[in-house]
Amino acid sequence: MKKIFVHCKIDPIQEKFLNKDFSISIHDANESVLSPTELLEKANAYDGILCQGNLVNSSYIEANKGILKVISNVAVGYDNIDIESANKNNVAVFNTPNILNNTVAEFTLGLIISIARKICEGNNYVKAGKWKKNSWPLFLGDDLYNENLGIIGMGSIGKKVALMAKAFGMKIFYHNRNRLLEEEEKKYDARYIELEEILKTSKYLVLLLPLNTNTKHLINKNTFSLMRKDSYIINVARGQIIKEDDLVEALEKKIITGAGLDVFEFEPKINEKLLKLNNVVLMPHAGSASLNTRNKMVNLACQNIYNFFKYKKTENLINKEVFK
Repeated sequence: MKKIFVHCKIDPIQEKFLNKDFSISIHDANESVLSPTELLEKANAYDGILCQGNLVNSSYIEANKGILKVISNVAVGYDNIDIESANKNNVAVFNTPNILNNTVAEFTLGLIISIARKICEGNNYVKAGKWKKNSWPLFLGDDLYNENLGIIGMGSIGKKVALMAKAFGMKIFYHNRNRLLEEEEKKYDARYIELEEILKTSKYLVLLLPLNTNTKHLINKNTFSLMRKDSYIINVARGQIIKEDDLVEALEKKIITGAGLDVFEFEPKINEKLLKLNNVVLMPHAGSASLNTRNKMVNLACQNIYNFFKYKKTENLINKEVFK
């Protein structure tokens, strides 16, 4: 019987599903996330891993060479997994795409509204008992209607954000590795522009691109200098896409107006200066955090493992090279 190490919280139904065909060991990642060294100690000699964000590096994959066959990641992104090592050692890597598209898109619009309309500031003000006078001059923010929304990374989630933003009457621009087909641009009412132009044009700049060697620190001191002084940056992608020290400087010096952040360069550690700023809204990497969506993501991660071992199915397989 194949052995599966589960590094996330699963419910009794999901546990029963896996237990029918596999021998499983569970470590609840809600309690603690295993370091690469701890993973190597606790999850040695398993045929498969179901993981939630923890680092699966080359040391672990190499140590389990010939034994480990599959890694199923409870996420769309997979920068926590050493894909090169997985390819080298013929380990299939799966993710959980599409399920969370609407949820993350809703969250993205929520961040935009929260920072633009100063909702968190107002909430804290009222709860602190400071509202003692006419609120007319308080918390004057910015509109979304008729403003420029720039999306960097027009994938499945970016397209959902565009559709929702369209309902707010926003003007949508995007930059992507590959330009959309003309009919898709019409559907989303989105105009393609180059990176420099989208930085200069956007009132609200949303990052929805994957992290890789080309996108790490894509947003830095130089790119902030191109942005509008009245602009906001929203990051629901990966923290390392923004050079965080440069972001802090841009916010402190009012080079840009504000930021909505769900991810951070060294998360869960957050730059202390960010915590002291009023012109940021901070969330703990919770873009997909609805009960329904998170449950569906774990279901799919379980199904990916089952389908791989039972039927050699490759749906949601990231590294198709292992089957060539």
